[in-house]
Amino acid sequence: MTDTNTVKRLIIPMHDNSEFFSDNADYAVIDLDAALIERIKKLAVVVRQMKSYKISEFNHTCDFRTADWDVEPDKGKVALKEFEGRMECSTLNVTDSDFFWSGYYKHTDVRWETDTVLIKSLDEPDVLDEREACVIS
Repeated sequence: MTDTNTVKRLIIPMHDNSEFFSDNADYAVIDLDAALIERIKKLAVVVRQMKSYKISEFNHTCDFRTADWDVEPDKGKVALKEFEGRMECSTLNVTDSDFFWSGYYKHTDVRWETDTVLIKSLDEPDVLDEREACVIS
């Protein structure tokens, strides 16, 4: 559930670099507070000023989930359940116009990454929910 300090909630898909790894998370849920939103925006400015590709820093704000196809959809979107695996080396990566998280599944060389989020979406009031839509038949 959202914390009282949460300003923006992101639910974004994840992918990894292995076609054989099956114990993976499907989504990252991130509750951003005002301080983290401001930090992301400032890092984007620094990237532009330095004319660099991105800035990465350790950040463990992601809560990882898997799709739960065995229960009723959540507001027309796939329901989520707790991911039972563990992650390491979680980093927030900020470019001049977007940001994403990346890291590794614990005790593997399988790298995961979230989809990118546009920095301008931080100013939108709604939850950014990119879960797959479900149709009940």
